[in-house]
Amino acid sequence: MKLAIVVGHNARAQGAVRRDTGETEFSWNSRLAEMIEKIARKEFPQIRVQTFFREYMNSYSRELKDVYGRSDRWGADASCELHFNSHNTTSATGTETLTSGSSMSRRYAVAIQAAMLTALGLRDRGKKTVSRQGRGGMSLHVGRAPAVLVEPFFGSSPKGLAATDEGHEMEALARAILQGSAEVFA
Repeated sequence: MKLAIVVGHNARAQGAVRRDTGETEFSWNSRLAEMIEKIARKEFPQIRVQTFFREYMNSYSRELKDVYGRSDRWGADASCELHFNSHNTTSATGTETLTSGSSMSRRYAVAIQAAMLTALGLRDRGKKTVSRQGRGGMSLHVGRAPAVLVEPFFGSSPKGLAATDEGHEMEALARAILQGSAEVFA
């Protein structure tokens, strides 16, 4: 099985910021993607992982068409785009997974969401079907492979930060993404 990991945002527009360390979504998820690749090589030989980075193109839609086009040319069987949430209040917390609504994307979202909830122990914000025009929706619809977009925690929430501030917690999240992927596709 070929799993495309897409790191959300890009080097120029790096997304939300963790309140504890000041690290951006792009930076934190770049490290998570590297960890997913490393764990896959050792523990999930049935999954071949490749990380894809969005390149700044001064156009959100061109950026997404480019990154998912590269994923499609590689022959991805599934894609998982990495993000984390943020909110102006620190009480917003939880884990959610976005799906395109296709049957395979929904199945994938169920598996990934369950695995992330077990790994992080945060509130279940659920699986959300997003239209092409919805927030994050283009990522779920532009590529060929079934796709999910994960928001495992809030970088603005003390609970979310506490669940993801240690190396072993990031490893648990990486394994959860691989377990969910293996359950559906491998």
